[in-house]
Amino acid sequence: MSNERISIVKLWFKKADNDFKTIENNLLSKEPPTDTICFHAQQSIEKYIKGALIYFEKHITKTHDLVNLLTLIDEYIPELNTFEDEFHEISRYGVEVRYPDIFYDPTLEEAKKAYETALKVKEIVLGRIKI
Repeated sequence: MSNERISIVKLWFKKADNDFKTIENNLLSKEPPTDTICFHAQQSIEKYIKGALIYFEKHITKTHDLVNLLTLIDEYIPELNTFEDEFHEISRYGVEVRYPDIFYDPTLEEAKKAYETALKVKEIVLGRIKI
């Protein structure tokens, strides 16, 4: 694997980790913005999967659909398939919570669940990718 590709993968993971920092900071607030937490959970999952796809030399598409990305990463990290149901829900957070015309305000429980799923995805991806 080229050093350039490793650098790109690391950048994807760094951006995902910044999403985690945003989530963690928001969870500490008096009234956590659950839409923001859910959005960044979706973003972190998306970035870890896209980084993994680059690592495995697969083409990545411009999509926020985590289930779509799951089909692309399946042959390399099949254990992520256990999150398909969660990915259906969390994919909504990549778009719906961002705009007021289709605004959806997740509960704190939903936000924490999305965050926990994102942490598990990170753990699995990093367990398969050694950089």
